[in-house]
Amino acid sequence: MKKLLSSFFTFILCAGLFSMPVFESYIPDTSGEFVYYQDKSFERVSYVGILYYDDETFQVRYYAPKDETKFLPEKEINLLISVNPEADHWDMTGERILTSISPDPASDDAQIVNYLHDLLYEFSSRRSHRPVINFQNQEEESFFSDFVQFGGNVKVVYDCVVPLFNIRSIEDTNGQKVFACITIGQIKDTNDPTFEDFKGFEAVENADEKKVKAYSKAKTLNAAFQNQRLTLDKNWNQQLENFWTLNEDSLIALSAIPSFYEDADKNNCFIIRKLLLSAKDSYTVFSATEYFINTDKIKIVSKTAQTNSNRMIYNTKLLCKNEKNKNLDYFSIATYENAYKANQGYFEKIVKSYKN
Repeated sequence: MKKLLSSFFTFILCAGLFSMPVFESYIPDTSGEFVYYQDKSFERVSYVGILYYDDETFQVRYYAPKDETKFLPEKEINLLISVNPEADHWDMTGERILTSISPDPASDDAQIVNYLHDLLYEFSSRRSHRPVINFQNQEEESFFSDFVQFGGNVKVVYDCVVPLFNIRSIEDTNGQKVFACITIGQIKDTNDPTFEDFKGFEAVENADEKKVKAYSKAKTLNAAFQNQRLTLDKNWNQQLENFWTLNEDSLIALSAIPSFYEDADKNNCFIIRKLLLSAKDSYTVFSATEYFINTDKIKIVSKTAQTNSNRMIYNTKLLCKNEKNKNLDYFSIATYENAYKANQGYFEKIVKSYKN
């Protein structure tokens, strides 16, 4: 249950909101936010992560897992980069290499370092030529013929929920994603290893799923917290005033989230991003994430990879306007994926029963 608990988000507004150099962000980035991309432009699938400290300092990490079929060892390159926040272009002012690399300028290591430099410059340049990315203009960018890092003609898909450059994916002319957001997150401090520990989801996705019991409807249990209510049954146990568990398989929490922006769209974007940020040993699978917004409700469906236990968690979160104040009533259910798959109708009925 402790591992399942880590999939829940404790909503804390961290100090230090900044704007990226060169362009204006719809949602200012918060110190410690990061994004990871799966990069298929290499000989093997690799990952590129970008971590934001402030508007002058960034960390960029390249990681490639060991590939036994191609006789390629695990590789990691980690750079700490400083930039001039006053420049009208991506202007690097310093760099520190945090991992051991080959001193040979013709080596693969040197080529990867140059590639990471080029990516940051290209992302900043392209992003600076677009308007502020919000929910209304997240359309695909026109084809470019000059993005040589990805083979020529590509299109860039933006999403304001993704931190930093707001890039969700880059697709080739066949619609294949050659560079795609795989997770977003935030470190708590400089000792938090969440960013540097990321190695992809392959082990979790390929792990054997344990068989679980099928849950049948038991005697009705009406759950409530403040003005929120939902229908459970006697299989569930109430642990706190706003917290229920289903054995070791699932848990539910009811709470409230304050508004941070007067503008509803901006507030929605900010909250969705914060609810999807990864934390230690618990990474949001961004490709399996969907969010739906209407006038008075937000629904977020996502999966979380627990890398320390090799288990996947299925999450559903609902945020609904509270007519009595400016808060959003918040419902969250997190369920181990094998239990969810074996009882999908059971859990969906619980979600549908939620009222505020």
